[in-house]
Amino acid sequence: MRDPQLRVSSDDRRSKWLRSSSGLFLPEAAARKRPIAVDLFCGCGGFSLGIIHAGFEVVAAVDNDPMAALTYLMNLGAYPLDLHFVTDDDRRAMEKRLRAETKATKARRGRGESLEIGLASGGNRPPGIPGVSHFWLGDIRRLSGREILDAIGVEKGQVDLVVGGPPCQGFSMAGKHDVMDPRNSLVFQFARLVLEILPRAICMENVPNIVNMVTPEGLPVVEAFCRILEDGGFGRLEAIKRALLASSGAGAALKDSAGRTGRRTRGKSKAAADESTTEQVALRI
Repeated sequence: MRDPQLRVSSDDRRSKWLRSSSGLFLPEAAARKRPIAVDLFCGCGGFSLGIIHAGFEVVAAVDNDPMAALTYLMNLGAYPLDLHFVTDDDRRAMEKRLRAETKATKARRGRGESLEIGLASGGNRPPGIPGVSHFWLGDIRRLSGREILDAIGVEKGQVDLVVGGPPCQGFSMAGKHDVMDPRNSLVFQFARLVLEILPRAICMENVPNIVNMVTPEGLPVVEAFCRILEDGGFGRLEAIKRALLASSGAGAALKDSAGRTGRRTRGKSKAAADESTTEQVALRI
């Protein structure tokens, strides 16, 4: 069995490297201190698992489905865990789901056994993977970035990555392409929370057909999404659009490190200045 912490040195600088659980070799400093991420619309945890293997520590996750939450927490949750409920109705929904799961488990095992209602956080988490210590269950529209930041103990701008896959049913080719599907608006809730958390980078997954969809007001969804980010200071509109559309189905963007000033770059045309900003914020995945 190979040592997961195999240490190697480069020939020139003799710097120390560690092999991560994904097989990638990372500088020792980077390998020992993981950048932190928040997963919105986390579902059962596929996105979280991927970025954990990429070297991140997911410190918070959000979803509104109790069954998905139980699956997520069994596989990726920390112990102890801070489980937050957006409303009391969400708490009751989780308790109902736990009772149903307990009843089903008891039926499978036989009536002679007594079982307690409980949530097994991290019960199936592989060794070496950091557990997710904060989970919110409930409607993301009623959750603020400030609540998340306060719970995980960091300030605005200190989270390294926000990821998420807002519901795609209204955009998907397999669906009805319904402009009025209320779930379509959740992509803009993702943008709102991005601006309230202001991470160093974002990564959003959705179906390719989102580029063809419009809002009820007739605006292209991607255009409206990117404009919200631009207005909130995340970067320039065209730069964000290029970054998010760089790959089909998923896209990522880095926050403009210079901030959104609206000034022209000295000695450059506007087109050249925009291209320079694009180089700062575009990230193809």
